[in-house]
Amino acid sequence: MNTLANDISLSWENYIKYGKRIFFKEKSIIFRQGDVGSGFYYVKKGLIKIVSGKSDKNERILDIAGPGLLIGEQTIDNLPYYSTAISHEDSVLYYFSEKDYEDLAQKDPNVIALLAHSLILKHRLLLNNINAKSADTDYQIAHSLLYLMESYKSKEINFTQQELSHYVGLTRITVYKVLKKWASDGILSIKNRKIYIIDTNALIEKLLNKDSLSNAVV
Repeated sequence: MNTLANDISLSWENYIKYGKRIFFKEKSIIFRQGDVGSGFYYVKKGLIKIVSGKSDKNERILDIAGPGLLIGEQTIDNLPYYSTAISHEDSVLYYFSEKDYEDLAQKDPNVIALLAHSLILKHRLLLNNINAKSADTDYQIAHSLLYLMESYKSKEINFTQQELSHYVGLTRITVYKVLKKWASDGILSIKNRKIYIIDTNALIEKLLNKDSLSNAVV
């Protein structure tokens, strides 16, 4: 049997037939923070907003999970969900119960490595976000926009300025001022409650700026 290291094409896509296909309309809650779950989800299609906080007023957007990613893996150890998952657009997910996972692990130990890999990636994302907080405002916003571009696989980011402020962890006024300046500089545009990236290289240069980068690690 091939190991995960020898088969880099191996992913949860190979195992979706063992999960339960579920369709979630936009803004549907998939799971809630604090609830004890008994399984996890594979994102087949769409985007999932991962948030913390008990209400919209103190909500913090932690991540945007797109196709090919897992969400809610920590419940395999019978732990509560540390966040709430909401479909950011119409999405198709595959649900794997704890028993589904155990049966799969018996059939193919590669799934254990795949689950561990997903958790490692999320820990790296958390560390990168923490490090970004020590950088200046431009760095933090550029870092977030580039990550969202990767999640959306597009230069069109379906985020309002309020949502971006919740994601970056800065005030809406601060985000508004930066985006307004970048719009006048031709780096991006804002219309129909969406952010359109025009000059990706300009955002990358914000990360390479020595003053911004002095305390941050990407």
